[in-house]
Amino acid sequence: MQRRARKTISRREFMRVSAFAAAGAVAVACGADGGPPAEDDAPAAADAQGDEAPAESAAAPSKYNEAPMLAEMVANGQLPPVDERLPLEPLVITPEEEIGDYGGIWNRLATSASDNQLGGKVGGEHLVRYNKDGTQINPNVFESWEVSDDGTTFTFNLRPGMKWSDGEPYTANDLLFYYEDVLLNEDLTPSFPNWLIVGGEPVVISKLDDYTLEFKFASPYALFINVLGSLWGDAFARYCSHYLKQFHINYADEDELEAMMDEAGVEHWYQLFGTKPDTRRNPDTPSYLPWNLSTPSHSDPLIADRNAFYWKVDPEGNQLPYIDAIHWSLVDGKDQLNLRAIQGEVDMQLRHITFDNVPLFMENRERGNYRVMLWNRGQVTDTVLHLNHTNKDPVLREIVQDKRFRYALSLGMNRADINEAVYLGQTEPTQVSPTRNSPVYWEPQAISMTEYDPDRANAYLDEMGLTERDDEGYRLRPDGERLSLVFEYVAIFAAWGDIAELLTSQWKDIGLELISTEIDRSLFGQRLSANELDLGVWHSSGEWNPFIEPRSFVPIVNNYALRQYAFYYNSGGKEGFEPTGDILKAIEIWEEIKTTVDEEQQRALFRQILELNMENLWQIGVTTAPPQPVVVKNYFRNVPEDGMFDDQPRSPSNTAMEQYFIRAGEDT
Repeated sequence: MQRRARKTISRREFMRVSAFAAAGAVAVACGADGGPPAEDDAPAAADAQGDEAPAESAAAPSKYNEAPMLAEMVANGQLPPVDERLPLEPLVITPEEEIGDYGGIWNRLATSASDNQLGGKVGGEHLVRYNKDGTQINPNVFESWEVSDDGTTFTFNLRPGMKWSDGEPYTANDLLFYYEDVLLNEDLTPSFPNWLIVGGEPVVISKLDDYTLEFKFASPYALFINVLGSLWGDAFARYCSHYLKQFHINYADEDELEAMMDEAGVEHWYQLFGTKPDTRRNPDTPSYLPWNLSTPSHSDPLIADRNAFYWKVDPEGNQLPYIDAIHWSLVDGKDQLNLRAIQGEVDMQLRHITFDNVPLFMENRERGNYRVMLWNRGQVTDTVLHLNHTNKDPVLREIVQDKRFRYALSLGMNRADINEAVYLGQTEPTQVSPTRNSPVYWEPQAISMTEYDPDRANAYLDEMGLTERDDEGYRLRPDGERLSLVFEYVAIFAAWGDIAELLTSQWKDIGLELISTEIDRSLFGQRLSANELDLGVWHSSGEWNPFIEPRSFVPIVNNYALRQYAFYYNSGGKEGFEPTGDILKAIEIWEEIKTTVDEEQQRALFRQILELNMENLWQIGVTTAPPQPVVVKNYFRNVPEDGMFDDQPRSPSNTAMEQYFIRAGEDT
């Protein structure tokens, strides 16, 4: 027997993280912020419990409104009427402030072509979607879902009549294609994703009809809906089967596929296929997003135009999005981006807008005709120091794997000075921990080893036997070499170069040489994956609800300090370093949490993970993350004042960017 799940998960239920704790009917129309549904008389929605409405005659007036540019295309015979482009029951989005005006160009800046983030943090659409502050999960592509009483089987309902941007139906066949022909294809997916493995067995996905899918797990999966709304659930929705089959070896004509591979300059079919679903780079792929890329990925500006078949409306029946197009101008790095944003060259942006520039933004906001919002973060910190525990240098590896070394680095860090110099005095010392509003926050772990105590730091290093020093006062390794770490960082998200400069001086006082160097992001990723870094830095992610993905606490994915152990975990032992000891124990506890339904037991198990992190200090936090600055033109509306910024809900896409609008006549 199955029970009907709600279409939104409330704060209480969300914090319980049990995806199948609540049952009941689900309302179709949900607000952008996860608030109350749209008014009953909204023209967009038929009664979800009633029969399908009869087809209207061609002469009947439309139930919906559309952008003038689309109405003109309909009149010219270039598009079908809006009623035919929308699903039977479009998703109704309640605007943050008011019903918007159609039209306008949203101007943004990007540091590279792929930095446009289209389909991710800009206009991203998940199967289910977190609301603006991460406290609810709402329906999105999935109209509703049911969960079996034992928590092992999830039945999802798509939106009948929903279409891809080329007008073709969006159906269960597309999601099934991703499962059968991407996830189960070893060329494309050498190791099945662990977030879809529970009780040691991968999920089994079946098509029940054109708009219904069943996900069946071997054991209860209490966290599944939470994870489905995160960045890991994103890929399921974006694979357009009728387009992608021409590049897939199971469907493509062999000669045509070979010709396309030759033209692309690749050796294997999966190299060609892998580039095709990317909405950031490929303007040819049909999408289900509010805007579709319409220029080649190397263009400047890069342009995305509205999707005429987008499947959402506002409460008055206006098809979304309101804005006609997004333009990205390319800039040379974070500093130039911030300078141009200060001068008023963006309409709305938070990507690469850094907190250290807030005084300049505030000083120039009247001249630039913009306002500055400060959003809370779902990240506990924007600076995590990742020591490489599997360093190729065997001497340095042994030093780093000694927790006393990690204790010393943390105690030798003057976080108060960093707070004042970099964060304008607005942060607090912290390790990598759940955020204070998380149900699993534990203060002893959060503040452990965050005091500035160079004497104690030196004592730990002496205890390790690192007592010999060179003429400049730096400690010597057991092999007689100077004790040095190369600190590599990418200058994009935070003032990591400034922090490196401060740490160079602070750690010299405990006898450690820090050599900092700024490198390109792609090179950073390559060196990280190749196990070539000594010390890297990145922001944390998802600590507001670590049950989504505990990357900061368990080496399952993107844990840079323990990345090689994550490779082992995700490859089934084919790659990386085999985890042992407390690292293995943390992984085993996480696997137990995935199948644990009781909320108190989940929290108790996660406390054990935090205890292991506190004892081992696998990675080192600096300070709590400052608020995320958001620069918004005064004529650019429906941007919430109280959004949350974090990777997992793909912020700011979770604020329903499709309902942003440019107030007519004021965009000057």
